[in-house]
Amino acid sequence: MAKISSKNLKSKSGDTIIVRHATIADAEKMHVLGVSVFSTTDYLVATSEEFSAIPKEQQNARIKRLEDSENDLWLIAECGDQLIGMLDFQTGKSMKTKHKGSFGMVVSPSWQGNGVGNLLLTTLIEWVRSHPQIDVINLTVSEENKSAIALYKKLGFQATGREPYGLKLRDGQYLVDLTMTLKL
Repeated sequence: MAKISSKNLKSKSGDTIIVRHATIADAEKMHVLGVSVFSTTDYLVATSEEFSAIPKEQQNARIKRLEDSENDLWLIAECGDQLIGMLDFQTGKSMKTKHKGSFGMVVSPSWQGNGVGNLLLTTLIEWVRSHPQIDVINLTVSEENKSAIALYKKLGFQATGREPYGLKLRDGQYLVDLTMTLKL
């Protein structure tokens, strides 16, 4: 995983937020944050039960795999000793797809709306701009997730596709997925 220097940034409420690359030492806190977020929203691909069932060894192997890649980045946001957000960016591996990457991001429910997602995403965009071999950032977001879509649009992402049956909930209801792209 590419490494970045730790950044001291400010949340909307003035709290100091540290954004840095993730390490194996963060694995347990990352798991706890994931379980917390996945249990509070239908907008993510997995359920909290599915996320909780990921073996620790598999999670550690994923972190290690990203650590060994120069074109992938896993960011975390911390306030004090609390992990409050994370963003995982992975690029294509073939000659024809290594110019683009996609990310997933989660923010602790108690920190949502406080600018943490913006801090993580602007750090990613800055990092991608320093890697000229990567010039496209993609994401998929539920059409219902209005606050996330507003953030992405504010940062220059444009809707490039719509999948009417993107996610199927337990009650049989479908959520529409939007694909959004930022061309740098």
